[in-house]
Amino acid sequence: MNMNELTQTARFTVLIGKNGAGKSSLLRTLSSEVNLNIKYVSPERGGTLKYDPNVDNNIASNPDWTRVTRQTNRFDQFRQQSAALFRNLELSVLREIAKNRASKEDFGATLDKISALLPAVKLVSSNTGFAVHTKVGNLVDENSLSSGESELIALAIEVLVFAYQPGAEKLLLLDEPDVHLHPDLQQKFVGFVERVAIEHNLRLVIATHSTAIIGAFAKGSDLQIVPISNRDQRDFKPFQRSEVAEEILPIFGAHPLSTAFNKMPVILIEGDDDRRVLEQVVRSSKQRFAVSPCVVGDKQSLRVWEDWLNQFLPVLYDSPKAFSLRDLDGGNQTPIDDVGCVVRMRLNCYAMENLLLCDEVLSAHGFNEATFHTALVDWIAKSPAHKYVAAVQALVDDFSARRTIDIKDVRNIVVDVLQSKQPWEVILGQTIAAKVATVSAAPNSLRVYLGAKMVNQLFNC
Repeated sequence: MNMNELTQTARFTVLIGKNGAGKSSLLRTLSSEVNLNIKYVSPERGGTLKYDPNVDNNIASNPDWTRVTRQTNRFDQFRQQSAALFRNLELSVLREIAKNRASKEDFGATLDKISALLPAVKLVSSNTGFAVHTKVGNLVDENSLSSGESELIALAIEVLVFAYQPGAEKLLLLDEPDVHLHPDLQQKFVGFVERVAIEHNLRLVIATHSTAIIGAFAKGSDLQIVPISNRDQRDFKPFQRSEVAEEILPIFGAHPLSTAFNKMPVILIEGDDDRRVLEQVVRSSKQRFAVSPCVVGDKQSLRVWEDWLNQFLPVLYDSPKAFSLRDLDGGNQTPIDDVGCVVRMRLNCYAMENLLLCDEVLSAHGFNEATFHTALVDWIAKSPAHKYVAAVQALVDDFSARRTIDIKDVRNIVVDVLQSKQPWEVILGQTIAAKVATVSAAPNSLRVYLGAKMVNQLFNC
């Protein structure tokens, strides 16, 4: 699907990729399309947010001047342009109010929409268009505004001017609106843009490095995310935000090109039990073993998200690596191929809880294979009416094969027999952190239960 087609498939499109991948070039190419109602807002928005009559005169005398000056990444009078365009916004809003005689709004309501984005200042009308005051009414000099405040005001004016512009099929292109904005202000701005876009029926394309921008869109928004890998890319494959994507994306940090991901790579897992164990490994090892577990649900979903990560990560990082982990269940520990940058692993025991029966856990609680077997037999004798007594009996009868037996129903009974007061996930997380580096070839050792690939690739042992 090419980019022109892509912009018609969703109201909101977010382009994400490394510096130099060609996001800005794509937006500028879109902005040059003829017979389309398009506005491009360039990324490096320089200048001072104050009215300049010379800038106003350039806009009035040359309708194409604003568009031409924004075809480069930086224009040093961008904010002066925004301040001059504010007068157009006021006229457009007042005309709209005049058309709708039943409306009780005035232009102050539009100023309030912009002021709501700003935590410490507000906009008020003035002879030159607008002035900036503190929330308690003191005038603020334009040169005293923070970069973030100037950025938000300029962006809000640009969005509203375009929203009130006449015409159909409007397409707004915002290049890195996150520049100079703290993540909470990014979220406020996205909420503002969403409301304006829906109210005025325009489509929006954003190029960004910020996952805070992506995460700020309301649930259920008509949103697609498009990875951009290089300048020569012509075929684009969007994906929609989902619960798993929302869990994965924050792992990258507010700025996905930060080092957060490579310090704590994501590991896709089937369920919350695995997540709790791995989170305990991270805590108990004091981040010597550092991963970010992400629950996807089942083996079928694992493959979908392995492919997704393999498509997405190389767009954002050089030499990325991620992991995925499957239970052995009733299968065999046969080799499992990686999917590009995603290292795929399979436990060498039925499921994570089977690690409760490895030598290291038993030993840490004062047992060996024989004494724990005896303790299970004693438990059966004392609890003949327990609903899981048959499952415990099955474990006792085939105790030498405990690595590959399903013990999910009896894992808390195992913890009780171990005489531990900790949750089983904590027991396993602490044991892995403390003992995974200890070499043992015993058939029921921790390293055998984890499997060689997990020991070598995930824990580097």
